[in-house]
Amino acid sequence: MRIGLVVDSACDLPREFLDRHGVLIMPITLRIGDALIEDRRHPEETQAFYARHLDRKGDDDFAESIPYSVSQIESLFLERLVLDYDYVFCLTITSTRSPIFDHAMKASRAILTKYKAIRREAGMEERFGLAVLSTRNLFTGQAVPVAEAVRLIRLGGLPSEIGLRLKHLIDETHTYLVPADLFHIYKRASKKGDTSLSWGSYTLGSWLNVKPILHCHRDITTTVDKVRGFEAGVEQLFDKAVRRIADGLDSPSICISYGGEPSAVVKLPGYARLARAAEDNGVEILVSPMSKTAAVNVGPGALSLAFAAKGHQAH
Repeated sequence: MRIGLVVDSACDLPREFLDRHGVLIMPITLRIGDALIEDRRHPEETQAFYARHLDRKGDDDFAESIPYSVSQIESLFLERLVLDYDYVFCLTITSTRSPIFDHAMKASRAILTKYKAIRREAGMEERFGLAVLSTRNLFTGQAVPVAEAVRLIRLGGLPSEIGLRLKHLIDETHTYLVPADLFHIYKRASKKGDTSLSWGSYTLGSWLNVKPILHCHRDITTTVDKVRGFEAGVEQLFDKAVRRIADGLDSPSICISYGGEPSAVVKLPGYARLARAAEDNGVEILVSPMSKTAAVNVGPGALSLAFAAKGHQAH
């Protein structure tokens, strides 16, 4: 059985990984000021975007993301995916932050009523299956279940088995993020009614170089700690991941994204310890550029890390 994967471009996995495993990307269009920019998870385009747009803080007042519409998702499936695959998993960013999940669910109803004629005309067996899942998470937190889905497909898992596994994993995935600059994260959060970073924390943090450590789990984003300095926050995340590897992970992947050149991640404090722990325990570290979509919300230079671990406590 041919099983396919579809993600939106907010999913922080390396483009090379996505291409190698045939994971299809639904682009998100960003409107920044008067400019329309497509987020396609293209590494060079992403780095140019950081340099060209995110140092202009005034433009942030006019930033918004425009996800694939219901009709675009329907067309993507009916023109391509129902012919290329027999079953497709569509894993989206949390439904509380984006309408992508809702759009995909609405599109799926039309897809499942129209695919038979298309496959029949192509001389294929009519049966086709589709599952749309909100990962209930953001950025690297979306990446963890996608990486696990890739692993399970390669192992020959059945759709029913993979679906059950992904639902469990989604509920056990934890994402952490340390912003380098609080401006973007405060502005975007306040516009969306998100209280994870208050005005007082933004002002004080800017004066004293205090960075919040944000945590997302099961659709909820909160501030779980504050540290003096970005590198101190990153080191805390890496050390947390080292301890979690020792205690056990539910999936053998740790996903990291950075709002800059990914090659800089290995030079950050604590990464060498994390790399050794991962190698010793058969855990894969997937490092990618943070998506343009993520960067609009959290600013350039931020670092995100996610893993899946049952019973993990954020504090």
